[in-house]
Amino acid sequence: MRLNSLIWLTVLVLGLFTIGYAVAPCYAIVLDSPTEESVPIITNATLSSGKIAPSKAAFQTSYLSLSLTTDKSIYLTGETINITVSTSAINTHVRVQAQLPGGNQETVGNFTTNGTYTLSWTAPSTPGYIRFICQGEAIAETWDYCNRYVCVDEDCYWETYPCLRSMSVTGNASSDIRVFSRMTSISGHIIDTNQQPVPGATLYLSNTAQSTTSNNDGYYEFSSYELSNNFALLNQIPTVTETVSVEAIACEPQPGITVQVQAEHGATNVNFTLRRSFYPPDIDLSEFTFDTFSGWPEAEEYSTWQNIMGITMDGQVEPRKLSYGTKDVSPHLFNIGNKKLYLITNPEFGSYFLELQGAQNTGYAVAAASTLNNTYLEPVTVGGSIEGQNSQRLRLMLGPGGIELKVIKPLPLLLIIIPIVIVLLGGLAAAYFLTRGKVRIRGKKSAARKSQKTKVAARTKTKEKSTVKKTKKK
Repeated sequence: MRLNSLIWLTVLVLGLFTIGYAVAPCYAIVLDSPTEESVPIITNATLSSGKIAPSKAAFQTSYLSLSLTTDKSIYLTGETINITVSTSAINTHVRVQAQLPGGNQETVGNFTTNGTYTLSWTAPSTPGYIRFICQGEAIAETWDYCNRYVCVDEDCYWETYPCLRSMSVTGNASSDIRVFSRMTSISGHIIDTNQQPVPGATLYLSNTAQSTTSNNDGYYEFSSYELSNNFALLNQIPTVTETVSVEAIACEPQPGITVQVQAEHGATNVNFTLRRSFYPPDIDLSEFTFDTFSGWPEAEEYSTWQNIMGITMDGQVEPRKLSYGTKDVSPHLFNIGNKKLYLITNPEFGSYFLELQGAQNTGYAVAAASTLNNTYLEPVTVGGSIEGQNSQRLRLMLGPGGIELKVIKPLPLLLIIIPIVIVLLGGLAAAYFLTRGKVRIRGKKSAARKSQKTKVAARTKTKEKSTVKKTKKK
């Protein structure tokens, strides 16, 4: 039994020795390699302890990872565009170009970066689509395939294996944006409640503080409205909010209109309908236009209601006279329904006097309004009834601060006589005290003098008669 075990142990040792001799390494012969690097010496042991190969992606064609982004995709002309370029390699030289709407190209920047680089560029004045293209180049350690000559026992061959190389890599990226024109317009039409145009109205913009005026047909336009950078996107179009307000001479004010102004499209049909307020509501002439005043040659010139004063008389009364101070300035009288209208062109500051006539106790209402030097003076109204001898006077004071309209009431006769008597008596009393009571004495003396003169004259005549008689006797 022991003999059998010994025999089997001897056979096992001899077998292991024989196998170990069969796989013993042999030295590789170094030959010229078809690659740029020298051929390594590879043995069986080296093969068994070789490096783990990289993933399959590392064996693809080497390239540079490059990206280009902008802070947004839509801009206005002249706006600053911020461009960010990122690369996966160090010391990457990048060139960024812009393809402009007209077909030309412009270099945006040339730079070297190790990772991320930001640059700014101003959007061109020509609107349209723009494409940014960036191209990069760097030296990078990339996986490649190398060749080596391997000998196992007496068998030698060329083997391909993965390796790291320093090589030049390139990459490119692009991004598209759109540029809109910053300049646009706002336009509309201004009419009154009678569908008549309102020329000469002033329009204001709250954000840009621009102003303009309507033409003779009531149309207006802000032709050079400029959008700000603080815009919102409405259907991918830059849009800003603007408030348009209007002021017109002799028209009621009204709130402004808020509109959306779009780049390149602007805002159209921003219309206003104004109510004429040259006269107060209780004597309303807003339904009448200057076309109503037939026979007035200045109607076209004063169609904007500027530098004009109007006086309306309502009721069964007739104007007798309108004077400025003491000068009669009665203008052309217009009859509109049961109203009478005086229109005074180029009125002056001072006092106007209006005289009305009608049956006693007839009621009336008078209103006055004026515009001077582009200033609208608020209308005033006075009502009353005819007093005195079928007539009534009113005084209208026109000044820079406004209009004052008052009725001049006739004084009773007794109130007129009493002050006159008081003045006369006061004068006589003053004269008496100033002359120390000699007012009456002077009156007697003058009478005495008068009688003395008469007596002297009589004596003179007597003497003359006696002289004549004596002469005749001789």
